[in-house]
Amino acid sequence: MIGWPNDEASGPVQSLISLADALSGAFEFKVIARERKYARSAGEHGLGYWKRYRSLDRYWCNTSYFGPKDFTTLIRSTRHDVLILNGFFDPEFTIPTLILRRLKLIPRRPTILSTRGEFSAGAAAIAKARKKIYLRAARRLGLLDDVWFHATSVSEAADVRFHVPWAREVFIAPNIRVLEEWRPPSKDVKPAAPLRLVFLSRIDRKKNLDFALTALRSTQGAVDFDIYGPINDQAYWRACQSIIGNLPHWVQVRYRGVIANDTVPAVLASYDAFFMPTSGENFGHAIFDALAVGLPVLISDQTPWCNLERLDAGWSLPLSRQDLFVRAIEGLRGMSMDDRNRLRRGARRLVETFVTESDAVGQTLRMLETVIAEAKLGITKRN
Repeated sequence: MIGWPNDEASGPVQSLISLADALSGAFEFKVIARERKYARSAGEHGLGYWKRYRSLDRYWCNTSYFGPKDFTTLIRSTRHDVLILNGFFDPEFTIPTLILRRLKLIPRRPTILSTRGEFSAGAAAIAKARKKIYLRAARRLGLLDDVWFHATSVSEAADVRFHVPWAREVFIAPNIRVLEEWRPPSKDVKPAAPLRLVFLSRIDRKKNLDFALTALRSTQGAVDFDIYGPINDQAYWRACQSIIGNLPHWVQVRYRGVIANDTVPAVLASYDAFFMPTSGENFGHAIFDALAVGLPVLISDQTPWCNLERLDAGWSLPLSRQDLFVRAIEGLRGMSMDDRNRLRRGARRLVETFVTESDAVGQTLRMLETVIAEAKLGITKRN
């Protein structure tokens, strides 16, 4: 697997860890990842060699505009049967890997590309012209001719087929998630003032942090809003800081930086609601994490987590109605302890139902077995 985000607590990381844990009896997993500067400063090493982590081996490497350093040599020297790429438009790993495969500078092994929601309506609208240019170039150069696509839902598969109609095949396999490490508080949480909201994700335009900050301008009571996650887009973060500087005095915003995965449950459980009006998600691991610890979520309707009001798990609202987000915040502020704990129970119940009903492990296993089997038969294109 190639492409591990900087943020240890990010969604793709959780997906990869759960995948390796679930299928470690059938497959050996190795992950090539970009160096995490925060981990280096914290004394965690691993740059330049393989290091075991749970059910997989990780290799941290430096990246540049031309891809990971010594990447070609690393791929050639690492035995593998299937290559999994994380993110369609990723310039650090995915695009360099596809180019190297096309030029035959690395082995042209069976390859699966997980698009991670990049073709959803909201995500596709960001840098739209640049993405169209790359799609045309990728098709003309044949970068994707023998690449399988991985979508986590029927709707994401439809998005992929719409934007990449020449795609070889699109497999549908939901993200694998478990609940063992994610526990809600053992006691009911009492309301406190000010209202405590949390954002946990990478900071870039897709996650729509500026929308959340702008909505807070219209709130009427005290709010503490804490932000966790790596800053992927410095220009966008500066724009968010400008909004923060003009918020009313009763809204306090703090950037808390990046946190390790094992601290996420306790951190999330200490808040009143998770606030991330994302432009689009194919799954939304951070949303899952919040729900798993019984934290109601305030999100857009551009994720698979819909009808949250009916399910007593939070709010999933249209981005065209910022006033509804403000109304939800004010409604949460006025809730009794019983009503807030009803939402917490509904949030946890929602993910328990999702995990119980999911066949994510079986579908992922079938995807991998199909790719390997077709590669052995020399099948280059499905009819």
